This record gives sequence, structure tokens and C-alpha cells, in this order.
Amino acid sequence: GCHGHQPVGNFDFVFEEAYERSYKPFLDVLERFPAVQVTLHYTGPLWDWFLLHRPEFVTRLAQRAQAGQIEIMGGGYYEPLLCAIPERDARAKIVRMQQFCETHLGVRPRGMWLTERVWEPHMARVLAQSGVEYAALDDAHFLCSGLRPDDLYGYYMTEEEGEAVKVFPIQEKLRYLIPFRPVSESIDYLKSLATEAGDRCVVVHDDSEKFGSWPFTYESVYEEGWLEEFFQALTDNQEWLHAVTYCAHLDAQDPVGRTYITCA
Repeated sequence: GCHGHQPVGNFDFVFEEAYERSYKPFLDVLERFPAVQVTLHYTGPLWDWFLLHRPEFVTRLAQRAQAGQIEIMGGGYYEPLLCAIPERDARAKIVRMQQFCETHLGVRPRGMWLTERVWEPHMARVLAQSGVEYAALDDAHFLCSGLRPDDLYGYYMTEEEGEAVKVFPIQEKLRYLIPFRPVSESIDYLKSLATEAGDRCVVVHDDSEKFGSWPFTYESVYEEGWLEEFFQALTDNQEWLHAVTYCAHLDAQDPVGRTYITCA
């Protein structure tokens, strides 16, 4: 998955540069690899800018979402730290994003991106009451809550006062491999985790801006072809490796178990 964000009030040329170097070229490459499914999250400031300046990009995303290649992830519309604002406001910001996606992309998000992956236990109740089915957190959240590294290849149920939500751990190691190391290292790492049962889920979800906007990444990811090579490798290894969205995994696999995540 990818998480795209520009803060409210950022200069227009910064939005423009991020679009030209990250968001658009990523979609350009993805469209050539239909076997690769991804989850994309953009924050409210970006949706506002896309509609005003690049409405054709929203149309392309809607087409890929309705075809099933892209899952659109929700969130708090203007990227708030939900635990730091009143619960009624948190719910309103989540619902606003859901309604936007339903109106402009024809899909209602089942999951949401938590700003900076900040989690407090009561967030399970807030998310569930807002119609959110799942969220993604850092693997560190799970480890400091008592789980072991070998426990992090799937999703868990968590709850607060009986209000349940599903949580996925994002793998730190993949965040450092992708897109900075040779593609073969990511494939070899994933192969080392694969089992005969084929039920393991390994999550990578990080900033969209790593793919083009970060220093020197436009040259490596696009001009030198790292992203195309990566998507080709995912396509070529489908006998044991499947690039799927969160919802595709949720619909196919049961949770690993139940857990309670501490403040992190």
C-alpha cells in the first residue's frame, strides 16, 4: 500500500511536483501490471487539489478501483491525530472521507489510514462506530504489546467495549528494502517467509512520496526502472507470491487471533 499526503496550506508547486514525480508516474506503471493489486490512500488536501487541478487522475483511480486492481483506503479527511480531538470530530472526519470516496470514486472504503500510525486503545471503538473494518499499524505496535516477530504474518481482531476492528502489522524490514534495495532482495526476503499453507500475509505500506519525491528516488524508481522491475517480479512469481489488497486478504483468510494494542 501507499499513503499520499501534503499538508493543508502547502505551496501549490509542491503539490504539482509531488503529482508529477510520485502520484502520476506510480499509476502509469501500475496500469501496465494488472496482476498487481495495491491499496492507495490520499488525504483530503490531495483529494481537494486533484479535483481542482487534475480531475483526470481521480477518474483513472476510480476506474482502477472499480476494476478491483486498486483498493481505496479511507482516513481522517484532513489527516488529524484522532486521539487528540473529540471523538465526535474524529468520527465526522472519517465519515467525510468515506462519503468523498463513495461520491467521486464509486467505492466506500472499508479500511483507514491512521495518521502517523498513532494508536490508543479507545481507537478501536471510534473506528468501529465510524464504519471502519480495519486499520494498519507498525509492527512495533504489536511487538511492544507482547506479540513475537513470528506472530506478525496476518491480521488480528481487537476491540474496546465490544466494538471490534481488525488490525494489520506493517513490516518494518520491507519499508527499508522498498524501493531502496535491489528488487531481488525483497523477493528473496518474501520467499524466506513463505509457507506451504500459503496463508501468510506480509504487509508493506509506506509513503507514496518514497516513489519519486524523496531525494534521488525519481531517477531510481522510474528512470532506472526499479518500480517496473518490482511489479514484473511480483507478476512472474505468482505461483507462490500474490500482491493483493487488504480486503482481498480479509475476504480470503481468518484472523490470526485477538490482541490488544497498547498506546504507541
